Amino acid sequence: MKYQLIMARSLPEEVTQGTIEGDIVPGSITLFRLQSTSDNLLKAYVAEGEVLPVKTHSFGSIGVFAINEMGRFYRHGLLAKHFPHHGAVAFGHFGKPLYALFSYLGVPDIGYNRPAGLPYPGENPFGK
Repeated sequence: MKYQLIMARSLPEEVTQGTIEGDIVPGSITLFRLQSTSDNLLKAYVAEGEVLPVKTHSFGSIGVFAINEMGRFYRHGLLAKHFPHHGAVAFGHFGKPLYALFSYLGVPDIGYNRPAGLPYPGENPFGK
């Protein structure tokens, strides 16, 4: 546990205490987000992947994540749907129960990392 380096540049160090420092342990993860839009509609995404065993040589709690088809998911699932760059991470594969929960909550469109060969709406089925 240390202080938050960026916040401590403009705040007293004692109010930035409590940051976990170090590389995230490799293993299975689920990346997800549930949020409301400005017009009060829920939207969500879920993607399973893993933390890779890569030394980051950086600060904070950090890791290198691998998500299958991440380039396409980022472009069509996150950017096109205006999701911000922050999401939540669960350590383990929990895509099935999270997708079921979001469905139960009435989320009309739940994004996920589609496998190669399953195009996103508006994606050219013949490639880039």
